[in-house]
Amino acid sequence: MSAKKIATVALAASLIFGGTTFASAAGTAPQPSPSAPAHKVADPAKKAFKVAMDAYKLSMVQFKADRTSFEAAMASFKTANTAYMTAKKAVNDTFRTAMTAAKTAFDAATAAATTDEQKSAAKTARRAAVTSATSARDSAIAALGVQPVKPVKPTAPTKPVRPTPAPVVTP
Repeated sequence: MSAKKIATVALAASLIFGGTTFASAAGTAPQPSPSAPAHKVADPAKKAFKVAMDAYKLSMVQFKADRTSFEAAMASFKTANTAYMTAKKAVNDTFRTAMTAAKTAFDAATAAATTDEQKSAAKTARRAAVTSATSARDSAIAALGVQPVKPVKPTAPTKPVRPTPAPVVTP
């Protein structure tokens, strides 16, 4: 065969096989390279929500412990406050009785008094009885000590709000 015929056959073969290569390359979609793995981008709002939820769960555990100790403190407070109020009521009843006795004595002395000196003496005796009863009441209340203080109720932590997904823009 001549060199001209061999060149023509080679050219024809390259056009036939080369044309299908171009056609098949144009028909396929580009594939991602195997060296680049698919990587999901984390939403910072979701990360912040997860951190907030973890903190919320820890604070709920602490709140439950605080609530348990509050209930125990409240039971102790009720007992102590009832005892204190009962003792204070007895002191106030004694004071009320002393005041009633002073008024009764004053009324009797005023009714029997005929002179200004007798009326003045009755007023002075009443004033002395009131002062004595008041100081006795004040010293008895001071002896009771300080009134029990009600414990502070723990507040529940607020639950974090779940982030809303960003709106998707459609063309």
